[in-house]
Amino acid sequence: MSDKTWSNVCTEANTCGLTGAAAFFAGIPDAVIVTNGPLWCYFYALRYLEKPCTELGSRFYCTQAENHAVVYGTEESLLKTLEQIRQNCQPSVILIENSCAIGLIGDDIEGIARQAAMPCPVVCIDSGGLKGGFWEGYRAAAKSYFTAMPLKPRRMALPWTINLIGCTVGYYNSENDLRELKRLLSLAGYQVLACPGAGSSTAEIACMAQAELNIVVHEELGLELAQFLQQVYGTPYVSLLPPYGMEGTVTWLKRIGEIMWLEEGRMQPVWQEVQELEQKIRVATLDAQRVWGDLWFESTLVAAPASVALAVAQAVRSEWADTGPVTVLSHSGSCACQPPAGIDQVLDGGCLGAGISKQLELLPGGLLLASSNEKALLQKAGITDVIFQPIALPVYDEINLSDRPLLGLRGACHMLEQLWNQYIHLCQRWR
Repeated sequence: MSDKTWSNVCTEANTCGLTGAAAFFAGIPDAVIVTNGPLWCYFYALRYLEKPCTELGSRFYCTQAENHAVVYGTEESLLKTLEQIRQNCQPSVILIENSCAIGLIGDDIEGIARQAAMPCPVVCIDSGGLKGGFWEGYRAAAKSYFTAMPLKPRRMALPWTINLIGCTVGYYNSENDLRELKRLLSLAGYQVLACPGAGSSTAEIACMAQAELNIVVHEELGLELAQFLQQVYGTPYVSLLPPYGMEGTVTWLKRIGEIMWLEEGRMQPVWQEVQELEQKIRVATLDAQRVWGDLWFESTLVAAPASVALAVAQAVRSEWADTGPVTVLSHSGSCACQPPAGIDQVLDGGCLGAGISKQLELLPGGLLLASSNEKALLQKAGITDVIFQPIALPVYDEINLSDRPLLGLRGACHMLEQLWNQYIHLCQRWR
């Protein structure tokens, strides 16, 4: 998806497994991460994650393994780093993740960690790019965490409680989106016990088994974990496309309500907000249509992690705009779930390679919802009459300081606002 050149900025849609593993533990505020490898690997992951986790630098360490460590091992540097952690912080759990080169030499990092006798559990994994990309690293770290940190036994499920599974600080606009999901669920009368890997502490995660239901938000991240938790603790789960758009959000909430036998009256505050926002959207869009016509695109390309891309494409087709063919490009590889109706083709972004340029050639007069990588390729090809909205990392041509989600009811308004405003601007350029 980008030029294969060395840089101090991550420009890959699919980063390495080391970054994915670090992302899961970065989302646990009382966890410490140790990259057992060179500084380049450490800074690569840190640069990717420090924007959503501004305090991450204080709990992300590196052994700074040099060339001789590949021959003689990393015991000395790893023990030194663990001693620094002992003196400077009091973590509830430590992740030690090997980079590619260190993973090849076969160091017994679990034995070294036992030798250090740290005062908290230590999770050790090989997570270099040779083990896969971001999503493989995240899934491996999540499974290793729950294996090393058993939950409190599931005695009796607390009524109206849920966990959100498969969320991460490593997705675009994740903090705002997760806040909107929690707001909606709270409005409907649910209590979110934990979001492992996305802000919940080890103490909050330890009580997860008491929830009535686990909701998989991003299947490429959380499905395997939800299946593991059901097998070990008996917590049922449901995997749904994340709620983009008004219709997508209503469907998402209704499906959860059906599974949990939620009384219709408890949803009244949600339906009240839906009605108010739909009226607001109706008035604004009718006014814009009178001047600028329908929101129409010749074609649409949506490129993002599979769950995000499919859900956004569904919202585009069903409510946000009129459009020609809709193509989905999955950054996270092939998608096992059935594409929603109205999506013309789903492509594996991990295998497409240079073929992305052919897809972009079909976009004049179209809509691109993707990362800055696809936008850069579009500009390189000299295609200018395309509306672009970022929905996936990397994004390196904007800053985002406000609370403006893309998910949920507030996210639906924000996305429609963005599309219309850019469309109006494009129409003004044409006149």
